[in-house]
Amino acid sequence: MLSCYNLLWKLARPFLRRHKRLGEDFSRRLLPSDWPGLADPGGASPPYRLWLHAASGGEAYLALELLRKLSGEGAPSERRILCTSCTRQGLEILRQARREETRSKKYGPGVDYLPLDEPDLMDRAVYRVFGANKGEPRVLGLLETEIWPGLLWACRKHGVSVLVLNGRMSAASLRGYRLLRAGLRRCAPAEILAVSREDLERFRALFGGGEGDFEEPRRYSLMPNIKFDRIRPAAGGPDEEGLFPRPLLALASVREEEEALLLPLISRLLSAAPQCCLVLAPRHLHRLEAWEKHLAGLKLDYTRRSAGLSPGPGRVLLWDSFGELDLLYRLASAVFVGGSLAPLGGQNFLEPMSQGLVPCIGPFWDNFAWAGKEIFELGLARQARDAGELGSLLLEQLENPPPREEVKTRLAAYLRPRQGGTLRAAESLERALRSG
Repeated sequence: MLSCYNLLWKLARPFLRRHKRLGEDFSRRLLPSDWPGLADPGGASPPYRLWLHAASGGEAYLALELLRKLSGEGAPSERRILCTSCTRQGLEILRQARREETRSKKYGPGVDYLPLDEPDLMDRAVYRVFGANKGEPRVLGLLETEIWPGLLWACRKHGVSVLVLNGRMSAASLRGYRLLRAGLRRCAPAEILAVSREDLERFRALFGGGEGDFEEPRRYSLMPNIKFDRIRPAAGGPDEEGLFPRPLLALASVREEEEALLLPLISRLLSAAPQCCLVLAPRHLHRLEAWEKHLAGLKLDYTRRSAGLSPGPGRVLLWDSFGELDLLYRLASAVFVGGSLAPLGGQNFLEPMSQGLVPCIGPFWDNFAWAGKEIFELGLARQARDAGELGSLLLEQLENPPPREEVKTRLAAYLRPRQGGTLRAAESLERALRSG
């Protein structure tokens, strides 16, 4: 089975080179001689003790929270941490952790792409990361749903403990993984911490439920979602008055599949509220050129944020800068968070709340079901059935925006009983690093 899986990956290489995301920096995914990125920029690195893997940007932010919790006295130099991601966006976020660590300590975490899951590559990658097993515990932490058979097999071979942290698994993912279930049960993680009972039961259905399913018992438990720890009612930022004309209406994290639905809405919003500037922030920056064509077709004036021009009322500002959504949420009077008008699961609509903003979303938010319906009952977010109703909600928000400090107070009360996931995950990693 393993040899067939290995062959499939090798046959897929020519297609993966042309893949929109996996094709980026493809050579880094084939285990070049300088992989992984060195934790010590001044010379060769000794073996790592902890490897954290985050698939993309969302998971990388969770890794950032964990790294901050784990960066106690002496931890980076004694444990040597490697962080990997599958996307360029994820790497940029992880490099932020590296910059934070190296400001105050000798070493920051190593950062690099995850190699392709070819078992041959992963065997060499795990050995390169952890070195020969000299009896000290070595740990791989997988964030959310990162089940790579080649990586799990290599960790089993080299005696590396695997933990799934902030574990989530959809019913669709479980159906896909079932094809590999027999092999996966032989290299199951040592511990799985899931964010809901439904997710936990799906992991149990994949990896088995107890002693007799494995050569040794595996631990399953629940933990609070680390994403709740990332939502912090924010203090006011620097004085940004005059940076852009007010009021600002933002369409944030918009996905390609929603573009056709949003085009008539944009015209309606600018017609109904000509005094506002509409900010459009695509989820993926490679869609900027497509949006320029869309806006030109609507005969709308637009400019890019990077152009440094202040757009006037009735114009569109294309938000082409990465990592500045917090600034946009501070400035906006009303916001739609995308990925939710089409059945895409939704993007993170919790972040605007930390800036005292009540976000509007569409009917599809499965990826954030863990947040619970109470968030709407408390008036911290609003949900529209379709693009037409979304337009009405946004115009209402523009006319009567809720007081920001009141929103932050309600948010703090909502979050208080739901936080603590970062500490729970860090404690499991610490325990594994002590005892394996």
